[in-house]
Amino acid sequence: MDLGFLRRASERFASRRAASVDFGMLLASLRTEQAASPAVRALAARRAAPAPADPLAEILLGGPAWQAAVAAQGGSFNPRFARQGPVN
Repeated sequence: MDLGFLRRASERFASRRAASVDFGMLLASLRTEQAASPAVRALAARRAAPAPADPLAEILLGGPAWQAAVAAQGGSFNPRFARQGPVN
């Protein structure tokens, strides 16, 4: 197998020096991209919505704030039991 292309590439780029990283610009661009992501926007909307007084009743009745109630329940009808972890 001919690996001459690797040698030619290393000879071609041997005189070049890598560009230095501007960490301030890197962090700023990463924060901007993260702030614009759908996950961050959904999390902000979830935190902004007030939880109903009785989330379980709101879910079962299908009230107007059922989505906020689902977020308040954290994916379980009994959040305290869900935090305990698996039984087995």
